[in-house]
Amino acid sequence: MRRRGVRLSERAADDLTAIYDYVADTNPDAGGRVIKGITAKIKAIAASGLTGVSREHMKSGLRMIAVRNHLVYFRVTASHVFVLRILHGRQDISSKDFPESET
Repeated sequence: MRRRGVRLSERAADDLTAIYDYVADTNPDAGGRVIKGITAKIKAIAASGLTGVSREHMKSGLRMIAVRNHLVYFRVTASHVFVLRILHGRQDISSKDFPESET
């Protein structure tokens, strides 16, 4: 199987920045480790293909995988894994968190 590329939506990139800023505020090394763990999991998704839990009830083709306290929401195509959002597991979410312009 060919390895897929990874693309992050603008909101997913902003989510990563916010996660780092929040954790690094008290411990910059921990902030780096959290981001490294999330990005490693995203690369693993790209390598493995269709994985995670379906979230079809929110958006067509939407999948989710947990990375410690965070949830990575993504879509898989033949050539890419497109990460839509990266949110804390305790955040309330709905289909409104995944605008059509980014999906």
